[in-house]
Amino acid sequence: MSNSTSEKKQLALLIPSLTPGGAERVFSTLANALVNKYHITLFVLFTCEVAYPIDKNIEVVFCAGKYQDERSIFKSIRMHYVFLQFLRKEIKKRNAQLILSFTTTTNVYAILVGNILKIPSIISERLHPDYGINRVWKTIRRALYPYCSVLVVQTESSKIYFDRFISVKKIRIIENPITPTLADSLQNILAAKEKIILSVGRLDYQKNQDLLIRAFSKIQAKDWKLVLVGNGNKKKEYETLVSALGIQDAVTFTGVVSNVSPYLSRSSIFVLSSRFEGFPNALIEAMYFGLACIATQCPSGPSELIRNYENGILIPVEDEMALVKSLNTLINNPSLRQTFGDKAKHDALRFETEPILEKWEFLIKNTLGK
Repeated sequence: MSNSTSEKKQLALLIPSLTPGGAERVFSTLANALVNKYHITLFVLFTCEVAYPIDKNIEVVFCAGKYQDERSIFKSIRMHYVFLQFLRKEIKKRNAQLILSFTTTTNVYAILVGNILKIPSIISERLHPDYGINRVWKTIRRALYPYCSVLVVQTESSKIYFDRFISVKKIRIIENPITPTLADSLQNILAAKEKIILSVGRLDYQKNQDLLIRAFSKIQAKDWKLVLVGNGNKKKEYETLVSALGIQDAVTFTGVVSNVSPYLSRSSIFVLSSRFEGFPNALIEAMYFGLACIATQCPSGPSELIRNYENGILIPVEDEMALVKSLNTLINNPSLRQTFGDKAKHDALRFETEPILEKWEFLIKNTLGK
């Protein structure tokens, strides 16, 4: 599809922030891919340091200052009203012909503004819908989501959830793509595997790394290392736990890293210990790099990626002893690690960036056409 500059249509893309995270990474990748075919204005609710590269031709608009957790119901309602008025005015001013948004709050804004301006809205949920929002937002979501043009989810279980109150004709499954730079890195990095167990993700309640830390302290082999890539509100708690277990010499907290490829290249085992997910980017990337993966069978994602004891291992959520057993199994069986890693790598090829982005582009073009 070759458009001259004058023919390019205007898209408004909405997201709460562009801090490090799976939704933010996919959102940035998508915006960068679309800018060659559309004029893109990227609306970010709260001012933040942008964690991912954004094409210089994309206009980035911060709607408000830095995020502050607002406990007052009246101030919260006022904040939402201000955001809605700002977005309505700015999207209308740019003559946007479609709104695309990620995550519940901005999805609600997209539906309301889209219906006011009479333009289509494509919204996308990034977590399993049972998690991540309170009862009030679930009620709002149930009331307003039927009025979107299209809802994009990543998994079959999420589709089934929304199918209860949204027309199935409006729901599409589009999985997350592997970061293009990560795919390039795989071709360029040939690091020797080391005795490293890797975890990548925010250090918080959802990702549940304390389960992994406790399980790691119980493994039989004491020459293995645990590397936790990421930052979050549980970091100090986890550092204290590591000290209490006496394993500080074997555990590394890297903080946020701009390029996770060297860690994926050198590690031998990857663990996703989450209580819940949307569609776990970190697990897809570990599979793509050929790591032997262990993941909790949480809602949702891992059970749609891992076939138990074929291309990885699935364990029950919060089951510490199952994780200990699985770690020992992989540590003691290098050939099994290799088998799982090879199959995982093959299975992850379908998440390469180009085919996933083609699904998004087709959906946008089709929605604009209507």
